[in-house]
Amino acid sequence: MQKIAMVRTRKQQQVRLALTSGRSSPTPQTPPTKKRPLSPGATPQSSAKKHSAPSTPSSVRKILRQNIEDVMPNNKYQDLKVAPSELRPSATLTTGQCFHWQVVDSCIDGITNTPSSAWGTHDADEWIGILRITTGESVVIAIRETPDTTLYRVLHGPKGLDYSVILREYFQLDCQLTPLYKKWSRQDSKRLAQIAKYIPGVRIVDQDPWECLVSFICSSNNNIPRITKMVTALRENYGEPLITIPGDETTTFYSFPSLDELEAKATEADLRNCGMGYRAKYLMATMKTLKSLGGESYLYTLRDSEDPNEVQEKLQVFTGVGRKVADCVALFSLKQADAIPVDTHVWNIGRRDYDNEGIWKDTKSLTPTVYRQVGDMFRATFSPKAGWAHSLLFVAELPSF
Repeated sequence: MQKIAMVRTRKQQQVRLALTSGRSSPTPQTPPTKKRPLSPGATPQSSAKKHSAPSTPSSVRKILRQNIEDVMPNNKYQDLKVAPSELRPSATLTTGQCFHWQVVDSCIDGITNTPSSAWGTHDADEWIGILRITTGESVVIAIRETPDTTLYRVLHGPKGLDYSVILREYFQLDCQLTPLYKKWSRQDSKRLAQIAKYIPGVRIVDQDPWECLVSFICSSNNNIPRITKMVTALRENYGEPLITIPGDETTTFYSFPSLDELEAKATEADLRNCGMGYRAKYLMATMKTLKSLGGESYLYTLRDSEDPNEVQEKLQVFTGVGRKVADCVALFSLKQADAIPVDTHVWNIGRRDYDNEGIWKDTKSLTPTVYRQVGDMFRATFSPKAGWAHSLLFVAELPSF
């Protein structure tokens, strides 16, 4: 473990040096806060407490590798049989596209080694995640990254399911990443080609659309630790307990509540007590709108569209969903591979590395017109799957790369 961490540290220095030297006229920007996303730990609660006194998680509860080994010990790690060039969970799971994974800590000689996500030192190589595979079914899976492949182990879930298929669909492994990296590198031989050499296996996950929509409503004026904490609070207060991890402090993992469950149990005041603040009003209105459109199944119909701009417009009918949130939901849960979420960091990437004609040189704000122009620029340069290329460029901007 210590050897792997040292190798990663050296590689991070190489990546930072290579990517910095490859930049042209960097635009000053404020990087994301170097904090590790809060772990979705939970204190076991009675049903009465869960539904009568909503609250936010009070502290981070560490998950130790040796404690996981005590859960479902007969379920051994299985090989997903995917090369590092095709998938690196360390560059995919905690980079801001989903909020249902928790880093697993290791303990060496009695000392807890707390790795961070890509927003920190990026030494993690194991995670626990809760995947919502249907409206009424969730599974808990541990993912372990090795130098050669990705392993998985089922900690909770029904028997008889082919979990390798579930994970291959979640990571969209039917899409070969290596040819895309090569194509994108040809299209951008300066910036992306350098990134591709050092950051392999960055994928877009295919997560549950309802959970994704709620998560990114929580993302308004927010950061990964606080988003994760809000989503965790929704799970703890309105979801169902799935599994408890033993340890000095036990941690219970909960399912994500369905639209019907959340609408039936939550009030705006309850959601505010979960730490959502003004976003509570947005979520209450969004639930009402989604119910009027047919419920969670309506979101799946948006996967049929071949126009990411059309999906963006349809998602903006929900309160609290602007262009960026809509494109996040479209890219990360609706198979809209050419959706481009644009924030100030992505805009800075566009201005710094791709605005050869100086179109945005004197632009002071990210207007709707500029937003569309930035997205069109990425699509013109990297389609198909321009959203995937955009995410690789975004990950390269994180402090640990």
